[in-house]
Amino acid sequence: MLKARYIIFFLFAIFCLTPAAGQAEMAKKNVLYLNSYHRGYKWSDDIFDGVRSVLEAGPYKIDLQIEYMDIKKYRYEDVTGMLLHLYMEKFRGERFDVVLVSDNDAFNFATYYREELFPGVPLVFCGVNALTPRDLEVGNLTGVVENFDLSLTLDVARRLHPDKRHMVVVGDASTAGLAIKRQIEDAVPRYEPQLVVDYWTHLSLPDVLERVRRLPPDTFLFFIPYYQTMGNNFYTAEEVMAAIYANSSVPIYTAWEFLIGHGAVGGRVLSGYQHGQAAAGMVLEILGGKSVDDIPVDHEYAGDFVFDYNVMDRLNLTEDMLPEGSRIINAPKAFYELPKELFWTIMVSFALLLVVTVFLIFAMLARRKVERKIKDQLAFQETLMDTVPQLLAWKDMNGRYLGVNRAFAEFFGYKDSAFVVSKTTREVIVDSEYATWAFNADQQAMRDPEAVRKVRRKLEDGAGNQGWLEISKVPIRDQSGRVVGLLSTAENITKEHNLEKQLLQSQKMEAIGTLAGGIAHDFNNILTSIINSTELALGDVEPDSVTRRDLERVLKAARRGGRVVKQILAFSRPSTEGFRSTDVGAVVSEALGFLEASMPSNIAVRSLVAPSLSCVLADPTQLHQVAMNLFTNAFHALREQGGVIEARVEQVLLDEDEAGVIGLNHGWHVRLTIEDNGPGIPPEIVDKIFDPFFSTKDKTEGTGLGLAVVHGIVRSHKGGLQVSPRIGGGTVFEVYLPRADEADAECQAPASDRARQGGHILFVEDDEDQLDATPRLLEVMGYQVTPVRSPESALALVRMSPCPFDLLITDYDMPGLSGTQLARRVGDLVPLLPVILVSGREDAAMAASDLPNIRQVVIKPYDKDDLATAIASALAVAG
Repeated sequence: MLKARYIIFFLFAIFCLTPAAGQAEMAKKNVLYLNSYHRGYKWSDDIFDGVRSVLEAGPYKIDLQIEYMDIKKYRYEDVTGMLLHLYMEKFRGERFDVVLVSDNDAFNFATYYREELFPGVPLVFCGVNALTPRDLEVGNLTGVVENFDLSLTLDVARRLHPDKRHMVVVGDASTAGLAIKRQIEDAVPRYEPQLVVDYWTHLSLPDVLERVRRLPPDTFLFFIPYYQTMGNNFYTAEEVMAAIYANSSVPIYTAWEFLIGHGAVGGRVLSGYQHGQAAAGMVLEILGGKSVDDIPVDHEYAGDFVFDYNVMDRLNLTEDMLPEGSRIINAPKAFYELPKELFWTIMVSFALLLVVTVFLIFAMLARRKVERKIKDQLAFQETLMDTVPQLLAWKDMNGRYLGVNRAFAEFFGYKDSAFVVSKTTREVIVDSEYATWAFNADQQAMRDPEAVRKVRRKLEDGAGNQGWLEISKVPIRDQSGRVVGLLSTAENITKEHNLEKQLLQSQKMEAIGTLAGGIAHDFNNILTSIINSTELALGDVEPDSVTRRDLERVLKAARRGGRVVKQILAFSRPSTEGFRSTDVGAVVSEALGFLEASMPSNIAVRSLVAPSLSCVLADPTQLHQVAMNLFTNAFHALREQGGVIEARVEQVLLDEDEAGVIGLNHGWHVRLTIEDNGPGIPPEIVDKIFDPFFSTKDKTEGTGLGLAVVHGIVRSHKGGLQVSPRIGGGTVFEVYLPRADEADAECQAPASDRARQGGHILFVEDDEDQLDATPRLLEVMGYQVTPVRSPESALALVRMSPCPFDLLITDYDMPGLSGTQLARRVGDLVPLLPVILVSGREDAAMAASDLPNIRQVVIKPYDKDDLATAIASALAVAG
């Protein structure tokens, strides 16, 4: 019975200790390894060794079929067809579980012919350079990109050799070589122009050796692996580098570990062995059932720093000059170096003693370590928060601040963020309206985490300046999900908000201007006919008659309508016709002279014009209108209670931040400041004051175009306009005009015209009313007039010999020929005949600028005085 028990126990033990037959038999898998190069190429051999080390340790019995394409010795284009035919025959009937390829040529071959050779088989690659997203579009593949970090090697090279300014890249024109060259070209611009780069990719080894012997001392080489075939001799990459090293005195760097030890100083190098291991690991994942699309392509591997001691010694480089963690090969062994077995025995013994010691003192140091760790974490958290440019604040459930970052404290005027801790929003922020909103927003965000996201609010900062914040609030939860506080973040968008306002204002003005400019031409024609006909009618009635007074009111209303149209055009399309170097101080002084003469006694006017002001490129008449409009605006603000109007003209230098707020380029500007101490502009309408036809005055006192005209003129001068409340009450307007270039720096004075009476005028106008009224007006002024309706008729009269006319006055917009086209043809016939161009559009001056015979441009509506001045000027220049 006892013997039977022993037999049963023995059989049970054998059963338990012997693996099952199914467990002992490993699953068999077929893997194809396609190598771009040949056996004996160190890079490829390292990749293969790495692949084999992982696959052999895996859970599968792998039949690894290896195919070498030998592209280093033969051109890819020459052997592709033969390889395809060969592989189609060899792989006929074969079924691979995974295809593994190394380097670019094998990758290109496999992806291009995969449907013919191994359709539907997952593809794993390694050692591939310059991989693009397009290369991955074929799908069902993954792998490891040969992504070397050239910048790390260049940074080390330039630090070790600060006198080097020239890098020569030595390589070949193979597929991999050209791909690596593209990677280098992408990284080089960061170092230009301090580093000049040349590429030697199509040279034979003798040519390379001849060139390196003549390289200047400010050069270093970057070596790309390549082979050379000379006659019947084949030189490996290691042999090529060794030959270059023997013939050159300049440093050589590389990004491939297998080349270290053959003449390269070193660098941040890639390991083929590690590339192979990484790719083989992906193969095992695919064999284990993982989808290839779920395995991301590895772009991050960048290698390690490896250097050659022998080359460093030759170049007088020491170990302390290398990056931390660098590995050095060929370093001499110290005389006190121990045998490896003894060394590790001592180290393990020492480690055991150290562990025992640590355990003995651990109880004493544990508390101190925890405290120090907490302090370090708090210090890091504070540093991190202070580094964030946004305003950050966190509160407890009672609305009291637990902490704020530096940006928050500085915005609200606190030097130390600790001052805010334990206080409420009302105690910290002086803007009571914002504090009330913030309290309600905190409560709302506690209930709904999405309630307060990117909310824009206006408020006063610690200095009392108006600013805008974009605020978000989210609840803070503990590990159990319970709300324990509130986090507020805010972005200071004051500058962006101001720029948005300026953009919206410009777009609004442009839209209104486009509409206004469209109707101005026809309206000017109507007003011109009214003005000219009324002036003729005034000469036909008694001086003191009721009819004359009625006609004078008609003429006054028509002229006022003309001024309104010109103001509309001034802000819609301000003219640059009269731009010249202008002294802003002189213009403002002239405007002040007009102003003081009509100012009541309860309003004082003060001015300060800085000496030696730079000129600006501007139209003095338009600047005069800007000054008068701003002065008039200030006068209306003070006329009831009196006060002071102060004007200053000075030169200022705007930095990028100051200029950006008002949409200007940084640099020198002339600033015109006009301020008053009146009641000021209500905040709710300050965004509307530059809108056309917006006015707070009675409709009998203005058109609402004054500030709109100012805005349009300043914009046409490429200047900036800013309005702000005055401290103590009132309003400050600041106009910034860019300083003129040095070539135009000398301010010019307007030239005077010479008058001349009499003459024969040819008048061309297609509008019947003006064709009837204007010639009569010219005859009253003492001129002989020949009116015609069409430009063709005018040309026929001008062709008469000799030409009977002293002056041609023509409309701009006419059917058939335009006014400028008529002037050009008249200039060909009678070059000395002066021309006056009449138009209801401001852009007529621009159209006439390249025609020398057009002496004057008169904008409708015009009266007798405007016409007389233009004629006198044109005839004076012609005379």
